[in-house]
Amino acid sequence: MIKKILILMLASILLFACGKKDESEIPEGTVTVEYRNFYLPPFADLFNTLNELQREDFDSVLDADYQKDTSDVFLASYNLGYLTADALIATKSRNKSKLTEIASTMIDLSKLIGVKEDVQKLSDELLSMIQQDRWEDLQTSLDKYKNEIEISLYETQQYDLLTLVQIGGWTQGLYRICSLIDLNYSAPLTQMIDQKGILSGIIYNFAKIENDEIKSRAWYGVIKTNYGEIESIIRKSSDSVYPKQDIKLLIKLTNQINKAMVE
Repeated sequence: MIKKILILMLASILLFACGKKDESEIPEGTVTVEYRNFYLPPFADLFNTLNELQREDFDSVLDADYQKDTSDVFLASYNLGYLTADALIATKSRNKSKLTEIASTMIDLSKLIGVKEDVQKLSDELLSMIQQDRWEDLQTSLDKYKNEIEISLYETQQYDLLTLVQIGGWTQGLYRICSLIDLNYSAPLTQMIDQKGILSGIIYNFAKIENDEIKSRAWYGVIKTNYGEIESIIRKSSDSVYPKQDIKLLIKLTNQINKAMVE
């Protein structure tokens, strides 16, 4: 598992660097290949910086229902990423029934978007841990499951779906983190959302999507516009601290994306 992640990280770094090459340096007649920077750090560590919050705080931001009934692979990919963020929140709140519901939906969506069968088998491990109340192990297992999903999509060259999974995860992750900060605002706590490199990677990957069906969807424009505004907010801080009005605006922008994905 570690070896596969390291390989993906190295390949992504190298490919991202190649993708930035000046077009004037490419010999005429050369066939160019599309590259994307798919390695993004897990956001589990960001949630860990919120350990001072109570379980009830984490529980209060979870959705009432996690049934994501869709046959649309694009929406399924986004929702799969969305659910990985809330699965971590449910782990923090020790909400067994909610985490079981989220994990079951993640399994269904993984099958829909064509994740390899050996990755799907990891879901049995997840469900077993939930039933055994192995909360400390669950966070690691959830990150492992998310990484394996991304690796599976990468290996099968389903790059657009992988991009949507990552956008779903980071949109929902940012939405939840900002919502939790807003519950008990503290300026130093806002430093965790200063993720300029991650935002650049997401926006770069999103710009590489060429699938006409994706680009024809109403939510495509919302993601493009709102991530541009999100990046402006994150980049304007020189000390990695954000006032409460910025936190509220980030909540608004990420929530708009989530709502746009409900077609």
